[in-house]
Amino acid sequence: QCTMQQYYWSSMYTSTPKSFFDTGTTDWFWPLDGFIWNGKLYVMLEQMHAQGSGAFGFAYTGVSLVTIPNYTASPDQWQVNYQTILTGNTAIPGTSIVVGQGANGNPYPADPNGAAYAYFFTYGTAGGSSNYTALTRLPLANLAQAAQSAGHWQYLSSSGWTAWTTAAVLPADATHIMDVGPTEFTVRYHSATAGQSSGDWLAVMPSTVYLDKSGLYSLSTSINGPWSTPATLYSYPEMQSSSPDYTPNVFCYADKEHPELE
Repeated sequence: QCTMQQYYWSSMYTSTPKSFFDTGTTDWFWPLDGFIWNGKLYVMLEQMHAQGSGAFGFAYTGVSLVTIPNYTASPDQWQVNYQTILTGNTAIPGTSIVVGQGANGNPYPADPNGAAYAYFFTYGTAGGSSNYTALTRLPLANLAQAAQSAGHWQYLSSSGWTAWTTAAVLPADATHIMDVGPTEFTVRYHSATAGQSSGDWLAVMPSTVYLDKSGLYSLSTSINGPWSTPATLYSYPEMQSSSPDYTPNVFCYADKEHPELE
């Protein structure tokens, strides 16, 4: 399948080009995931800042949500509205986002009203180098008041959905729906096929092992797990010394599913 891509950035073809999503400071945004709802495009952005040196000389500053009401227009005509969701580096909601997926369009069928929420896979830190993935959600009706401090967010615990009121930090009882904490990946629902009693949720992610040479996948019949042990989906040929495409000093990352290209 062939596709044509066009690229846009701020101040195109000038002497002062800028990132399309620009912080206006020396920080920069890293896009995470997005969704379309009620005629608007929403994109979660992770704010980064320089720290240290080398290829990994950066750290996290916070998370913002952009709303684009005219996303069907040419990107150079987009109206981009920013909301700060939270600041800090211990919780990153939006590493993957699910809206309107699942059986009958409800990602969390245990809640009859579950389709009324956007679900955010959320990176969390458990101390030291130990990371995990939690699940948070925000009512779609409150996307215009999306800051965590506004009081509309919930997190999943063993007790069910609970108000997320601890500023920018996941509570200690947040359910670890995955024992790995990729900083970006995709979770998408695939409807049941012949012979299946239910559909599957598919997570596609980079390995969380430092400079590993493969991308992974995990399966679940429920958005909140249990998720299968991550297995190899694809080995990067550029990182395999036995491959004719091996390229020294190149590393690959950010594996994602792209159903729009299928």
